Amino acid sequence: MSAFRALSNSLADAVATAAPAVVRVDGDSGTSAGLVWADGLVLAATDDDAVTVTAADGSQRAAELVGRDAGTGVAVLRAAGLAVRAIEHSDVPGLRVGHLVLAVARPGKSARATLGVITTLGDEWRLRTGAKIDRYIDTDIVLPAEFGGTAVIADADGALIGFGLTGGRHRRGVIVPHATLARIVLSAQSPGAGQRPYLGIATYPVRIPAARRAAEAQERGLMVLEVEEHSPAAHAGLQLGDVVLGVGSVAAETVHDLFGALSDLRGSAQTTARVLRGEAVCELPLTLGTRP
Repeated sequence: MSAFRALSNSLADAVATAAPAVVRVDGDSGTSAGLVWADGLVLAATDDDAVTVTAADGSQRAAELVGRDAGTGVAVLRAAGLAVRAIEHSDVPGLRVGHLVLAVARPGKSARATLGVITTLGDEWRLRTGAKIDRYIDTDIVLPAEFGGTAVIADADGALIGFGLTGGRHRRGVIVPHATLARIVLSAQSPGAGQRPYLGIATYPVRIPAARRAAEAQERGLMVLEVEEHSPAAHAGLQLGDVVLGVGSVAAETVHDLFGALSDLRGSAQTTARVLRGEAVCELPLTLGTRP
């Protein structure tokens, strides 16, 4: 057998390993691929709270929302009676730039797959929404439109690397790795799932006066332009014209920094807001609120 044929067979075997755990998810907002994470639990990028899940054998089950991650848009769904074995999922060791990877989706009854390579690996990072992604993984895979915008990314053995999201808030495309998916599933099943902490302010990035920059070790902050009535920010005493320097231990030079600081906290968490008011810096005790 030629080396090319052996490689081709191994990739086909990898697709055959991953494909049974990839389901089709249909809702009012459209169709996407879903990942069977555990018995009856399916991950999908859908805005619908009730969907139909179609397995590889054509069987269908109604599924309802358990919780949705506000930062990534990944929904955790429960499909009672779904007899599909979950894909092997753990942090794949030894990933390297240049490794072959597969994107597997199920836009119809049959699975579809496409091949690419890992182009970049990095440390944890954040989406513009503030959501923390535990590892940066990029590939040269461009998902065809018929894939439905999401796919399971697997290595050459068919083991899960992550969940690939495109479209909507993810125009560039995002691979949500195993560690992040595990946190999303755990959070979705905890009390208060689907709620996100908020302050209740509108801000604009501004430069900190030169006299304060060295002391604060940052060049910018967020000037408060609006404070919602009865919001956590209002209760904490934030005022128009204040410059928010950070929340908790996280500096806030951009609104995405602020989103990141909030996304690391639970709703109703207690923290502090570091604020520049005039020429003085003050620490305001802050109890966050929640929004669905």
